[in-house]
Amino acid sequence: MKKLLLSFALFACGFTTFAQTVPLNQNWYVAPTAGTAVTTANSTMAYYNGKLYVADRNNKIYVVDPSNGSWNALNVLFTDPLWTESNKYTKIRVASDGAIYAVAMGLTSGSPASANLYIYKWDSDSDVTPTRSVINVPKRVGESLAVRGTGASAVLYVSGATNNTIYRCITADGDTFTLDKTIVVNASDNYARGSISPISDTEFIINGPGSVGIRKITIDPTLGTVTNTTSLFGTLDVSLANAEYFEDGAKKYLALSGGVLGSTIPNPLTNNNAVKIKVYDITSTPKLVAENALFGSYQAGIVANTNQNGYADVAVRKNGDGTHTFFHVVFGHGLASYTTVGTLPVSLTSFNAALVKGRSTLTWETASETNNSGFEVLRSTDGKDFTKIHFESSKGQNGNSTTALKYSFVDRTAKAGVNYYQLKQIDLNGDNELFKDVKSVNVSLGAADVVVFPNPATTYISVNAGGVDFKDVKYELFDASGKRVLSQKATAEQQDISLSKLPASIYFLKISKNGALQKTVKLVKQ
Repeated sequence: MKKLLLSFALFACGFTTFAQTVPLNQNWYVAPTAGTAVTTANSTMAYYNGKLYVADRNNKIYVVDPSNGSWNALNVLFTDPLWTESNKYTKIRVASDGAIYAVAMGLTSGSPASANLYIYKWDSDSDVTPTRSVINVPKRVGESLAVRGTGASAVLYVSGATNNTIYRCITADGDTFTLDKTIVVNASDNYARGSISPISDTEFIINGPGSVGIRKITIDPTLGTVTNTTSLFGTLDVSLANAEYFEDGAKKYLALSGGVLGSTIPNPLTNNNAVKIKVYDITSTPKLVAENALFGSYQAGIVANTNQNGYADVAVRKNGDGTHTFFHVVFGHGLASYTTVGTLPVSLTSFNAALVKGRSTLTWETASETNNSGFEVLRSTDGKDFTKIHFESSKGQNGNSTTALKYSFVDRTAKAGVNYYQLKQIDLNGDNELFKDVKSVNVSLGAADVVVFPNPATTYISVNAGGVDFKDVKYELFDASGKRVLSQKATAEQQDISLSKLPASIYFLKISKNGALQKTVKLVKQ
Protein backbone atom coordinates (compact mmCIF):
# COMPACT_ATOMS: atom_id res chain seq x y z
CA MET A 1 0.00 0.00 0.00
CA LYS A 2 1.62 3.22 -1.10
CA LYS A 3 0.84 6.46 0.63
CA LEU A 4 2.05 9.95 -0.04
CA LEU A 5 1.65 11.74 3.25
CA LEU A 6 2.43 15.37 3.88
CA SER A 7 2.82 16.58 7.41
CA PHE A 8 4.95 15.55 10.30
CA ALA A 9 1.95 15.14 12.58
CA LEU A 10 4.04 12.35 13.87
CA PHE A 11 2.66 10.68 16.89
CA ALA A 12 -1.08 10.13 16.70
CA CYS A 13 -2.28 7.51 19.13
CA GLY A 14 -3.32 4.15 17.79
CA PHE A 15 -2.61 2.60 14.43
CA THR A 16 -4.30 0.85 11.53
CA THR A 17 -2.56 -1.74 9.43
CA PHE A 18 -2.93 -1.39 5.67
CA ALA A 19 -4.28 -4.36 3.80
CA GLN A 20 -1.39 -4.06 1.37
CA THR A 21 2.26 -3.84 2.37
CA VAL A 22 5.51 -3.81 0.46
CA PRO A 23 7.22 -7.21 0.75
CA LEU A 24 10.84 -7.48 1.84
CA ASN A 25 12.83 -9.97 -0.23
CA GLN A 26 15.75 -11.65 1.49
CA ASN A 27 19.12 -10.94 -0.12
CA TRP A 28 21.16 -13.23 2.13
CA TYR A 29 21.17 -14.90 5.53
CA VAL A 30 24.08 -15.90 7.76
CA ALA A 31 23.47 -18.35 10.60
CA PRO A 32 25.28 -17.82 13.92
CA THR A 33 28.61 -19.65 14.22
CA ALA A 34 31.02 -19.38 17.14
CA GLY A 35 34.21 -17.48 16.35
CA THR A 36 32.78 -15.60 13.38
CA ALA A 37 31.14 -12.25 12.81
CA VAL A 38 27.75 -13.84 13.50
CA THR A 39 27.77 -15.44 16.94
CA THR A 40 25.34 -16.19 19.72
CA ALA A 41 26.50 -12.98 21.43
CA ASN A 42 25.79 -10.89 18.38
CA SER A 43 22.95 -8.36 18.56
CA THR A 44 24.05 -4.96 17.24
CA MET A 45 25.12 -3.42 13.94
CA ALA A 46 25.38 -0.17 12.03
CA TYR A 47 25.58 0.75 8.33
CA TYR A 48 27.58 3.60 6.81
CA ASN A 49 28.78 4.42 3.31
CA GLY A 50 28.80 0.92 1.84
CA LYS A 51 29.99 -0.93 4.95
CA LEU A 52 28.11 -2.92 7.56
CA TYR A 53 29.61 -3.02 11.04
CA VAL A 54 28.60 -6.05 13.12
CA ALA A 55 29.64 -6.50 16.74
CA ASP A 56 30.81 -9.78 18.22
CA ARG A 57 30.24 -8.75 21.80
CA ASN A 58 33.29 -8.80 24.11
CA ASN A 59 35.58 -9.55 21.20
CA LYS A 60 35.60 -7.38 18.09
CA ILE A 61 33.60 -5.44 15.53
CA TYR A 62 33.63 -6.90 12.04
CA VAL A 63 33.37 -4.96 8.80
CA VAL A 64 30.88 -6.98 6.75
CA ASP A 65 30.22 -6.79 3.00
CA PRO A 66 26.59 -5.58 2.79
CA SER A 67 26.14 -7.17 -0.65
CA ASN A 68 26.53 -10.77 0.55
CA GLY A 69 27.13 -10.83 4.32
CA SER A 70 30.73 -12.00 4.01
CA TRP A 71 33.60 -10.68 6.10
CA ASN A 72 37.36 -10.83 6.21
CA ALA A 73 38.73 -12.12 9.51
CA LEU A 74 41.43 -9.45 9.36
CA ASN A 75 39.06 -6.63 8.57
CA VAL A 76 38.00 -5.83 12.11
CA LEU A 77 37.96 -2.76 14.24
CA PHE A 78 39.27 -4.33 17.39
CA THR A 79 40.92 -7.76 17.46
CA ASP A 80 43.06 -7.59 20.60
CA PRO A 81 41.17 -5.82 23.38
CA LEU A 82 43.17 -3.36 25.41
CA TRP A 83 40.59 -3.46 28.18
CA THR A 84 39.01 -6.29 30.11
CA GLU A 85 35.56 -4.97 30.93
CA SER A 86 32.76 -7.40 30.10
CA ASN A 87 29.84 -6.78 27.76
CA LYS A 88 31.77 -4.59 25.33
CA TYR A 89 30.03 -3.34 22.17
CA THR A 90 26.48 -3.93 23.34
CA LYS A 91 25.45 -1.15 20.96
CA ILE A 92 27.30 0.45 18.04
CA ARG A 93 26.41 3.45 15.89
CA VAL A 94 28.15 5.46 13.15
CA ALA A 95 28.09 9.27 12.95
CA SER A 96 27.63 11.17 9.70
CA ASP A 97 31.41 11.72 9.41
CA GLY A 98 32.15 7.98 9.57
CA ALA A 99 33.27 7.93 13.22
CA ILE A 100 32.22 4.70 14.93
CA TYR A 101 30.95 4.65 18.50
CA ALA A 102 30.28 1.70 20.80
CA VAL A 103 29.34 1.32 24.44
CA ALA A 104 29.82 -1.41 27.02
CA MET A 105 27.01 -2.52 29.27
CA GLY A 106 27.94 -1.48 32.79
CA LEU A 107 26.30 -3.58 35.53
CA THR A 108 25.28 -2.07 38.86
CA SER A 109 27.10 -3.21 41.97
CA GLY A 110 28.02 -2.06 45.46
CA SER A 111 26.11 0.04 47.94
CA PRO A 112 25.12 2.56 46.84
CA ALA A 113 24.81 0.89 43.44
CA SER A 114 26.99 2.26 40.66
CA ALA A 115 28.10 1.24 37.19
CA ASN A 116 30.73 2.34 34.70
CA LEU A 117 29.62 3.47 31.27
CA TYR A 118 32.37 2.75 28.73
CA ILE A 119 32.38 4.71 25.47
CA TYR A 120 34.65 3.69 22.59
CA LYS A 121 35.33 5.78 19.53
CA TRP A 122 37.10 4.98 16.26
CA ASP A 123 37.70 7.90 13.89
CA SER A 124 37.03 5.47 11.00
CA ASP A 125 37.25 1.75 10.30
CA SER A 126 40.97 2.19 9.53
CA ASP A 127 41.58 3.43 13.07
CA VAL A 128 43.56 0.70 14.88
CA THR A 129 42.96 1.74 18.47
CA PRO A 130 39.82 3.42 19.76
CA THR A 131 39.72 6.02 22.49
CA ARG A 132 37.88 5.02 25.63
CA SER A 133 35.95 7.12 28.12
CA VAL A 134 34.79 5.83 31.51
CA ILE A 135 31.82 7.53 33.16
CA ASN A 136 30.36 6.41 36.49
CA VAL A 137 26.55 6.28 36.56
CA PRO A 138 24.14 4.95 39.20
CA LYS A 139 22.33 2.33 37.11
CA ARG A 140 22.93 -0.36 34.49
CA VAL A 141 23.53 1.24 31.11
CA GLY A 142 24.74 0.42 27.60
CA GLU A 143 21.96 -1.44 25.81
CA SER A 144 20.86 1.64 23.85
CA LEU A 145 22.89 4.34 22.12
CA ALA A 146 22.23 7.32 19.86
CA VAL A 147 24.71 9.74 18.30
CA ARG A 148 24.06 13.31 17.17
CA GLY A 149 26.67 15.59 15.60
CA THR A 150 30.31 14.96 14.73
CA GLY A 151 33.78 15.62 16.12
CA ALA A 152 33.87 17.98 19.08
CA SER A 153 30.14 18.65 18.54
CA ALA A 154 29.18 14.97 18.94
CA VAL A 155 26.59 14.20 21.62
CA LEU A 156 25.86 10.66 22.79
CA TYR A 157 22.64 9.48 24.44
CA VAL A 158 22.90 6.20 26.37
CA SER A 159 20.52 4.14 28.49
CA GLY A 160 19.91 0.54 29.49
CA ALA A 161 17.90 -2.07 31.37
CA THR A 162 16.47 -1.35 34.83
CA ASN A 163 17.08 2.32 34.07
CA ASN A 164 14.63 5.22 33.86
CA THR A 165 17.33 7.64 32.72
CA ILE A 166 19.07 8.71 29.52
CA TYR A 167 22.65 9.88 29.99
CA ARG A 168 23.70 12.75 27.70
CA CYS A 169 27.45 12.71 27.11
CA ILE A 170 29.50 15.41 25.41
CA THR A 171 33.10 15.90 24.30
CA ALA A 172 35.42 18.89 24.12
CA ASP A 173 38.16 17.30 22.02
CA GLY A 174 36.08 14.92 19.88
CA ASP A 175 37.49 11.83 21.61
CA THR A 176 36.97 11.88 25.38
CA PHE A 177 33.41 12.05 26.68
CA THR A 178 32.02 13.28 29.97
CA LEU A 179 28.53 13.21 31.46
CA ASP A 180 26.65 16.40 30.60
CA LYS A 181 23.05 15.77 31.65
CA THR A 182 21.14 13.05 33.48
CA ILE A 183 17.71 13.02 31.84
CA VAL A 184 15.04 11.26 33.87
CA VAL A 185 12.60 9.92 31.30
CA ASN A 186 10.02 8.39 33.61
CA ALA A 187 9.59 7.15 37.15
CA SER A 188 9.55 3.55 35.87
CA ASP A 189 12.56 1.60 34.64
CA ASN A 190 13.38 0.24 31.17
CA TYR A 191 12.05 3.23 29.26
CA ALA A 192 14.89 3.23 26.75
CA ARG A 193 16.27 -0.27 27.18
CA GLY A 194 15.73 -1.36 23.59
CA SER A 195 16.86 1.68 21.63
CA ILE A 196 17.22 5.44 21.36
CA SER A 197 16.79 6.77 17.83
CA PRO A 198 17.12 10.53 17.21
CA ILE A 199 14.75 12.60 15.11
CA SER A 200 16.57 15.85 15.89
CA ASP A 201 18.69 17.31 18.66
CA THR A 202 15.62 17.52 20.86
CA GLU A 203 13.29 14.71 19.71
CA PHE A 204 13.90 10.98 20.03
CA ILE A 205 12.16 7.64 19.56
CA ILE A 206 12.76 5.37 22.54
CA ASN A 207 11.81 1.73 22.90
CA GLY A 208 11.48 -0.31 26.06
CA PRO A 209 10.09 -3.73 26.99
CA GLY A 210 6.67 -4.70 28.18
CA SER A 211 4.20 -1.93 28.90
CA VAL A 212 6.71 0.82 28.09
CA GLY A 213 6.48 0.31 24.32
CA ILE A 214 7.59 2.80 21.67
CA ARG A 215 7.47 6.47 22.53
CA LYS A 216 8.49 9.85 21.21
CA ILE A 217 10.10 12.16 23.74
CA THR A 218 11.09 15.81 23.54
CA ILE A 219 14.13 16.93 25.55
CA ASP A 220 15.17 20.38 26.66
CA PRO A 221 18.94 20.16 26.00
CA THR A 222 19.73 23.08 28.29
CA LEU A 223 17.83 21.86 31.33
CA GLY A 224 18.21 18.16 30.60
CA THR A 225 14.51 17.53 31.17
CA VAL A 226 11.84 15.72 29.18
CA THR A 227 9.17 18.22 28.13
CA ASN A 228 6.83 15.82 26.33
CA THR A 229 6.27 12.06 26.06
CA THR A 230 3.84 10.46 23.62
CA SER A 231 3.11 6.78 23.06
CA LEU A 232 3.08 5.69 19.42
CA PHE A 233 1.71 2.18 19.56
CA GLY A 234 1.39 1.07 23.15
CA THR A 235 2.75 -2.43 23.65
CA LEU A 236 3.83 -4.31 20.52
CA ASP A 237 5.48 -7.69 20.07
CA VAL A 238 8.67 -5.78 19.20
CA SER A 239 8.92 -4.11 22.58
CA LEU A 240 12.20 -5.82 23.51
CA ALA A 241 13.91 -4.80 20.32
CA ASN A 242 15.13 -1.92 18.23
CA ALA A 243 13.05 0.94 16.81
CA GLU A 244 15.13 2.77 14.20
CA TYR A 245 13.86 6.10 12.88
CA PHE A 246 14.67 7.19 9.32
CA GLU A 247 13.38 9.62 6.72
CA ASP A 248 12.94 9.61 2.96
CA GLY A 249 12.06 13.05 1.68
CA ALA A 250 9.16 14.28 3.78
CA LYS A 251 8.25 10.74 4.82
CA LYS A 252 8.93 9.51 8.35
CA TYR A 253 9.46 5.82 9.14
CA LEU A 254 10.22 3.42 11.95
CA ALA A 255 11.94 0.09 11.26
CA LEU A 256 11.15 -2.26 14.14
CA SER A 257 13.10 -5.48 14.58
CA GLY A 258 13.08 -8.58 16.75
CA GLY A 259 11.61 -9.28 20.11
CA VAL A 260 8.59 -10.99 21.62
CA LEU A 261 6.48 -10.11 24.60
CA GLY A 262 8.13 -12.89 26.53
CA SER A 263 11.87 -13.17 27.09
CA THR A 264 12.63 -16.00 24.65
CA ILE A 265 12.05 -17.18 21.10
CA PRO A 266 10.78 -20.78 21.08
CA ASN A 267 12.30 -23.53 18.95
CA PRO A 268 10.70 -24.61 16.71
CA LEU A 269 9.56 -21.12 15.88
CA THR A 270 5.91 -20.38 16.71
CA ASN A 271 5.88 -16.59 16.55
CA ASN A 272 7.00 -15.10 13.24
CA ASN A 273 7.12 -11.66 14.78
CA ALA A 274 10.13 -12.69 16.83
CA VAL A 275 12.42 -12.44 13.79
CA LYS A 276 10.59 -9.96 11.60
CA ILE A 277 11.39 -6.47 10.47
CA LYS A 278 8.28 -4.30 10.52
CA VAL A 279 8.40 -0.92 8.78
CA TYR A 280 5.82 1.66 9.79
CA ASP A 281 5.03 4.92 8.05
CA ILE A 282 4.66 7.37 10.95
CA THR A 283 4.28 10.55 8.92
CA SER A 284 0.73 10.62 10.24
CA THR A 285 -1.15 7.82 11.99
CA PRO A 286 1.33 4.87 12.17
CA LYS A 287 0.68 2.28 9.48
CA LEU A 288 2.48 -0.93 8.61
CA VAL A 289 3.93 -0.61 5.10
CA ALA A 290 6.54 -3.40 4.87
CA GLU A 291 7.57 -6.60 6.62
CA ASN A 292 9.68 -9.66 5.93
CA ALA A 293 9.00 -13.35 6.28
CA LEU A 294 11.24 -15.58 8.39
CA PHE A 295 15.00 -15.75 7.99
CA GLY A 296 14.56 -18.57 5.46
CA SER A 297 17.18 -21.10 6.55
CA TYR A 298 16.61 -19.72 9.99
CA GLN A 299 15.19 -22.89 11.48
CA ALA A 300 18.36 -24.86 10.87
CA GLY A 301 20.46 -22.01 12.17
CA ILE A 302 18.99 -21.95 15.68
CA VAL A 303 19.06 -25.64 16.58
CA ALA A 304 22.04 -25.09 18.87
CA ASN A 305 20.61 -21.85 20.23
CA THR A 306 17.21 -22.86 21.51
CA ASN A 307 15.19 -20.27 23.41
CA GLN A 308 17.48 -17.31 22.92
CA ASN A 309 15.84 -13.96 23.52
CA GLY A 310 14.67 -11.70 20.75
CA TYR A 311 17.01 -8.75 21.28
CA ALA A 312 17.77 -7.35 17.85
CA ASP A 313 19.07 -4.45 15.80
CA VAL A 314 18.34 -3.02 12.37
CA ALA A 315 20.20 -0.74 9.97
CA VAL A 316 18.73 0.98 6.91
CA ARG A 317 20.23 1.82 3.51
CA LYS A 318 18.40 4.04 1.04
CA ASN A 319 19.25 2.74 -2.42
CA GLY A 320 18.52 5.90 -4.39
CA ASP A 321 15.87 4.28 -6.60
CA GLY A 322 13.01 4.43 -4.11
CA THR A 323 13.82 1.04 -2.59
CA HIS A 324 15.38 0.40 0.81
CA THR A 325 17.63 -2.34 2.14
CA PHE A 326 17.31 -3.42 5.78
CA PHE A 327 20.06 -5.27 7.64
CA HIS A 328 18.77 -7.29 10.53
CA VAL A 329 20.46 -9.17 13.38
CA VAL A 330 18.67 -11.13 16.11
CA PHE A 331 20.54 -12.23 19.22
CA GLY A 332 21.68 -15.83 18.80
CA HIS A 333 19.80 -16.34 15.54
CA GLY A 334 21.76 -14.78 12.73
CA LEU A 335 22.15 -11.89 10.36
CA ALA A 336 20.14 -11.13 7.23
CA SER A 337 19.58 -8.51 4.54
CA TYR A 338 16.27 -7.60 2.90
CA THR A 339 15.31 -5.17 0.13
CA THR A 340 11.85 -3.80 -0.52
CA VAL A 341 10.08 -5.08 -3.62
CA GLY A 342 9.04 -1.78 -5.15
CA THR A 343 9.31 1.52 -3.36
CA LEU A 344 8.19 2.29 0.14
CA PRO A 345 5.46 4.95 0.28
CA VAL A 346 7.80 7.81 -0.53
CA SER A 347 7.21 11.49 0.11
CA LEU A 348 4.93 14.06 -1.28
CA THR A 349 7.73 16.58 -1.18
CA SER A 350 5.64 19.75 -1.17
CA PHE A 351 2.08 21.07 -0.86
CA ASN A 352 1.35 24.78 -1.18
CA ALA A 353 -1.59 27.11 -1.65
CA ALA A 354 -1.42 30.77 -2.67
CA LEU A 355 -3.37 33.60 -4.25
CA VAL A 356 -2.08 33.78 -7.83
CA LYS A 357 -3.59 36.49 -10.06
CA GLY A 358 -6.50 36.68 -7.68
CA ARG A 359 -7.18 32.94 -7.81
CA SER A 360 -6.73 30.34 -5.12
CA THR A 361 -4.05 28.07 -6.57
CA LEU A 362 -2.80 24.76 -5.13
CA THR A 363 0.45 23.06 -6.12
CA TRP A 364 1.98 19.81 -4.90
CA GLU A 365 4.78 17.45 -5.92
CA THR A 366 5.44 13.77 -5.34
CA ALA A 367 8.84 12.07 -5.28
CA SER A 368 7.35 8.72 -6.30
CA GLU A 369 3.98 6.99 -6.53
CA THR A 370 2.77 3.41 -6.39
CA ASN A 371 -0.79 2.24 -7.03
CA ASN A 372 -1.98 5.85 -6.86
CA SER A 373 -5.33 6.66 -8.47
CA GLY A 374 -5.10 10.35 -7.70
CA PHE A 375 -5.90 13.09 -5.23
CA GLU A 376 -9.12 14.53 -3.91
CA VAL A 377 -8.96 18.28 -3.21
CA LEU A 378 -10.97 19.18 -0.12
CA ARG A 379 -12.03 22.69 0.91
CA SER A 380 -13.37 24.25 4.09
CA THR A 381 -14.31 27.76 5.15
CA ASP A 382 -13.82 27.09 8.86
CA GLY A 383 -10.82 24.73 8.83
CA LYS A 384 -12.92 21.93 10.32
CA ASP A 385 -15.57 20.67 7.91
CA PHE A 386 -14.05 19.79 4.53
CA THR A 387 -15.85 18.98 1.28
CA LYS A 388 -14.49 17.45 -1.91
CA ILE A 389 -14.35 20.01 -4.74
CA HIS A 390 -12.05 18.31 -7.26
CA PHE A 391 -10.27 15.07 -8.19
CA GLU A 392 -6.83 15.19 -9.81
CA SER A 393 -5.75 11.93 -11.46
CA SER A 394 -2.27 10.53 -10.95
CA LYS A 395 0.24 11.50 -13.63
CA GLY A 396 2.13 8.26 -13.09
CA GLN A 397 1.79 5.46 -15.62
CA ASN A 398 -0.87 3.15 -14.21
CA GLY A 399 -0.54 5.09 -10.97
CA ASN A 400 3.17 4.37 -10.60
CA SER A 401 6.20 6.63 -10.87
CA THR A 402 9.78 6.68 -9.59
CA THR A 403 10.41 10.26 -10.68
CA ALA A 404 9.12 13.58 -9.38
CA LEU A 405 5.65 14.61 -10.57
CA LYS A 406 4.15 18.08 -10.23
CA TYR A 407 0.45 18.91 -9.84
CA SER A 408 -1.59 22.12 -9.74
CA PHE A 409 -5.24 23.07 -9.35
CA VAL A 410 -6.98 26.47 -9.56
CA ASP A 411 -10.04 26.81 -7.37
CA ARG A 412 -12.31 29.07 -9.44
CA THR A 413 -15.16 28.70 -6.94
CA ALA A 414 -13.20 29.78 -3.89
CA LYS A 415 -15.32 31.57 -1.32
CA ALA A 416 -14.58 35.13 -0.32
CA GLY A 417 -12.45 35.15 2.80
CA VAL A 418 -10.15 32.39 4.05
CA ASN A 419 -10.36 29.04 2.26
CA TYR A 420 -8.72 25.96 3.81
CA TYR A 421 -7.45 23.04 1.72
CA GLN A 422 -6.46 19.41 2.29
CA LEU A 423 -5.51 16.57 -0.02
CA LYS A 424 -6.71 12.99 0.15
CA GLN A 425 -4.74 10.35 -1.75
CA ILE A 426 -6.80 7.55 -3.30
CA ASP A 427 -5.31 4.11 -4.12
CA LEU A 428 -6.27 2.16 -7.20
CA ASN A 429 -8.02 -0.32 -4.92
CA GLY A 430 -10.09 2.46 -3.34
CA ASP A 431 -8.19 2.77 -0.09
CA ASN A 432 -7.39 6.33 0.86
CA GLU A 433 -5.31 8.48 3.14
CA LEU A 434 -6.20 11.97 4.31
CA PHE A 435 -3.13 14.18 4.48
CA LYS A 436 -2.98 16.07 7.75
CA ASP A 437 -1.37 19.18 6.31
CA VAL A 438 -3.86 22.06 5.88
CA LYS A 439 -3.14 25.09 3.71
CA SER A 440 -5.14 28.33 3.54
CA VAL A 441 -5.69 31.12 1.03
CA ASN A 442 -7.39 34.46 1.72
CA VAL A 443 -9.33 35.52 -1.36
CA SER A 444 -10.89 38.55 0.27
CA LEU A 445 -10.87 41.92 -1.48
CA GLY A 446 -9.00 43.88 1.15
CA ALA A 447 -9.40 47.59 1.68
CA ALA A 448 -5.98 48.19 0.23
CA ASP A 449 -6.72 46.07 -2.85
CA VAL A 450 -9.82 47.73 -4.27
CA VAL A 451 -9.57 51.30 -5.59
CA VAL A 452 -12.62 53.40 -6.56
CA PHE A 453 -12.05 56.68 -8.41
CA PRO A 454 -12.83 59.51 -9.01
CA ASN A 455 -14.60 60.36 -5.78
CA PRO A 456 -16.46 62.75 -5.89
CA ALA A 457 -17.64 61.69 -9.33
CA THR A 458 -19.82 63.22 -12.05
CA THR A 459 -20.73 60.73 -14.80
CA TYR A 460 -18.87 57.50 -13.88
CA ILE A 461 -16.54 55.74 -11.44
CA SER A 462 -13.75 53.25 -12.17
CA VAL A 463 -13.34 50.23 -9.89
CA ASN A 464 -9.99 48.39 -9.83
CA ALA A 465 -9.99 45.02 -8.09
CA GLY A 466 -6.24 45.23 -7.47
CA GLY A 467 -5.25 41.98 -9.19
CA VAL A 468 -7.87 39.87 -7.41
CA ASP A 469 -9.73 37.38 -9.59
CA PHE A 470 -12.71 39.48 -10.76
CA LYS A 471 -14.88 36.46 -11.48
CA ASP A 472 -17.84 36.24 -9.09
CA VAL A 473 -17.22 39.86 -7.99
CA LYS A 474 -20.39 41.98 -7.88
CA TYR A 475 -20.90 45.75 -7.54
CA GLU A 476 -24.10 47.15 -5.99
CA LEU A 477 -24.90 50.85 -5.46
CA PHE A 478 -27.31 51.97 -2.73
CA ASP A 479 -28.72 55.41 -2.02
CA ALA A 480 -28.83 57.04 1.43
CA SER A 481 -32.17 55.34 2.23
CA GLY A 482 -30.71 51.89 1.55
CA LYS A 483 -32.47 51.37 -1.77
CA ARG A 484 -30.41 49.53 -4.38
CA VAL A 485 -30.18 51.68 -7.48
CA LEU A 486 -27.60 49.77 -9.51
CA SER A 487 -26.21 46.24 -9.71
CA GLN A 488 -23.73 44.65 -12.09
CA LYS A 489 -21.12 41.89 -12.20
CA ALA A 490 -17.44 42.57 -12.69
CA THR A 491 -16.34 41.93 -16.26
CA ALA A 492 -12.70 42.97 -15.99
CA GLU A 493 -10.02 43.67 -13.41
CA GLN A 494 -10.81 47.38 -13.86
CA GLN A 495 -14.10 48.60 -15.20
CA ASP A 496 -16.22 51.73 -15.40
CA ILE A 497 -19.66 52.05 -13.78
CA SER A 498 -21.93 54.77 -15.23
CA LEU A 499 -23.59 57.19 -12.83
CA SER A 500 -25.07 59.42 -15.55
CA LYS A 501 -28.70 58.48 -14.87
CA LEU A 502 -28.46 59.00 -11.11
CA PRO A 503 -29.17 62.29 -9.36
CA ALA A 504 -26.47 64.07 -7.38
CA SER A 505 -26.41 62.57 -3.92
CA ILE A 506 -24.47 60.35 -1.50
CA TYR A 507 -24.29 56.67 -2.43
CA PHE A 508 -22.72 53.52 -1.01
CA LEU A 509 -20.94 51.06 -3.29
CA LYS A 510 -20.95 47.55 -1.89
CA ILE A 511 -18.43 45.09 -3.37
CA SER A 512 -18.97 41.34 -2.86
CA LYS A 513 -17.35 38.12 -4.05
CA ASN A 514 -19.21 34.84 -4.18
CA GLY A 515 -22.05 36.51 -2.32
CA ALA A 516 -19.91 37.69 0.60
CA LEU A 517 -19.55 41.40 1.24
CA GLN A 518 -15.93 42.49 0.92
CA LYS A 519 -15.95 46.27 1.06
CA THR A 520 -18.26 49.30 1.21
CA VAL A 521 -17.18 52.64 -0.29
CA LYS A 522 -19.00 55.95 0.32
CA LEU A 523 -19.41 57.89 -2.95
CA VAL A 524 -20.42 61.47 -3.71
CA LYS A 525 -22.02 62.18 -7.08
CA GLN A 526 -21.96 65.83 -8.02
